[in-house]
Amino acid sequence: MKQKELSRWLKLIIVFCALFGLLFCIYVGPQTGKEVLTDSEELRALYKPFIAFIWITGIPYFIALALGWKICTDVGCNQDFTVVNADRLKIISVLAMIEGVLYVAALLYIFAIGSYHTNVLVILLLILFFAVVISVFTSMLSYLVRKACEIKQDNDLTI
Repeated sequence: MKQKELSRWLKLIIVFCALFGLLFCIYVGPQTGKEVLTDSEELRALYKPFIAFIWITGIPYFIALALGWKICTDVGCNQDFTVVNADRLKIISVLAMIEGVLYVAALLYIFAIGSYHTNVLVILLLILFFAVVISVFTSMLSYLVRKACEIKQDNDLTI
């Protein structure tokens, strides 16, 4: 697969991820919150904070997608192993960890109030797990891209 074709496929995946994120923030999150939180009298007051939380956690997600788009553009221009891309991957790692911290705070809050729904806990734990995995792997990938950039620069200097 050529780099421009790879870049197009990756951008298409990013577009689908963005559409999924919008669908989640606009429809799935609010509907799930309405079904789960409005069933209980004590949780009904948490509906608006839940919606705000969903929207706040969408911010790092969409920033990471924008950075991923820039990386895909660089891949299409044959600029894959650069310090800029390594820095972008590091930022994506930090954004994923921010997501993880937000969801840990949500879990702690749910445990603190003592009124939790099993489905909500499972969803929060899954999102937390994926945030940590993404953070670890993008951090490792950032390190590898930075090392590949150094090797590429050394090779360019020796020729």
